[in-house]
Amino acid sequence: MANIDIVAAELAKMWKKDIASGIEHQIEFAREVVLNLFLDPQLALQACDDDGTMQAVAFARMKDDVNTSMQWVEDFLADKDDEERKKVLETTAYLLRTEHELLNLMNEDSAKFSFLISKKRGYAKALQERLMPMLIDRGARWTYHITDSTCSWQYFDAHGYERVHEELVERFNTPSKPYYCYMYRKRIQEP
Repeated sequence: MANIDIVAAELAKMWKKDIASGIEHQIEFAREVVLNLFLDPQLALQACDDDGTMQAVAFARMKDDVNTSMQWVEDFLADKDDEERKKVLETTAYLLRTEHELLNLMNEDSAKFSFLISKKRGYAKALQERLMPMLIDRGARWTYHITDSTCSWQYFDAHGYERVHEELVERFNTPSKPYYCYMYRKRIQEP
């Protein structure tokens, strides 16, 4: 949590499109997304270079972990105008809906990679590999991921993940590119 603003700024840069008006609002939006996905500090890792520069972040959660992000959303909205409130509430509704859909797909012995972002090649994979034994120790046999068409979703297709859901989300379409939400799963431990 100490690096939430750094993570949000990196996420806003990596989206490479206007999610909200102006970079400050894009970072605020990214912060909302990150806070919505950060549930268990013991399952949140970051990878840094030797000089301490953060290069990747990964969050995971077990199926029964409770999401408390709505308190942050309520606090965030306290001083916003009607237009910004509407935008944040629409985004929050989308995030909560996709989270609910994924949780319904998950078995009790499942974990979810809530967030995975990397500035350098190989760092995300290292964080995933570090989190896997931690998830298995908590009883996970499956791992689930939500990603979208603005991210490196092809990674999952190429690395043995099964796509269990695909949805066109018109709200986030751009004139030149449709926006898809994808959900994947992979067995990490045999029964």
